[in-house]
Amino acid sequence: MLTKQDIITSLALTDIKKGDVLLLHSALTSIGKVEGGADAVIDAFLEAVGEEGTLVMSTLTGWAKPFDARTTPSAVGFLSERFRQREGVLRSLHPVHSVAAFGKYAEFITKDHDKAPTGCGEGTPYLKIASLGGKAVLLGVDMDRNTTMHSMEEEANVLYLRQLDIPAPTYICGYETKKFTLTKFPPGHRDFLKMTPLLRKKELMTEGKIGNALVKVIDVKGMFELGRELLSRDPLFFICDNPSCNSCDWARKLYSNEKPDFAAHKKHACCDPTCEICVAEE
Repeated sequence: MLTKQDIITSLALTDIKKGDVLLLHSALTSIGKVEGGADAVIDAFLEAVGEEGTLVMSTLTGWAKPFDARTTPSAVGFLSERFRQREGVLRSLHPVHSVAAFGKYAEFITKDHDKAPTGCGEGTPYLKIASLGGKAVLLGVDMDRNTTMHSMEEEANVLYLRQLDIPAPTYICGYETKKFTLTKFPPGHRDFLKMTPLLRKKELMTEGKIGNALVKVIDVKGMFELGRELLSRDPLFFICDNPSCNSCDWARKLYSNEKPDFAAHKKHACCDPTCEICVAEE
């Protein structure tokens, strides 16, 4: 049985310290049994960064129904959902890429997300965290759960980002009869795992364990600068080579004169008609 103090000790060993700004992506069950459950894990992170620090978690959501910042649950894990429900935690306004935050910079990080032109680019919490010298923490999850990777794609203006009309969020007056247009929206599959060895080589990542969970602590600004360099050389760097991956095959063909074979895409489709990976729009 892991205790809160055990977690605080483990965080110190991964160079997390007082005053840090952390963007946490997590899978609570990966840790194992924790005395006090999710609340003990959250308390451990808050104690580790102290009153001068800030804890942020992605509270990403789907887009089939209107987003309500007060009631729409986080779709990216129990820990983030528990955190956003806590008293004093602020949530940014974005119908898909919202975050929850608590601490010194919580208001700055969450403010005006609804005014940003995209979900992960300029003016969003993700780049604000980078500007503050923040760290991304992957607790029991890997690089494919690191939302800031989409910030790099937005800046590089890769062709496979989409425009998508969804139900308007409730913070927009008269939302019931309106649509909201997502720009530079990042659906589909990526091979973000390719980033992990590069971060190690550049010494931008510290690795450790909390209970049974592997932990990666990443310098967000450094990671962003590395991603910018990679995508400037090859905008398809994060697109996989699997010919059966519909979204990556579609993305590659956007950079060539070859048209996507939608019949082939349907052959590889799963049973979910809304699957971002299996469905490529004609």
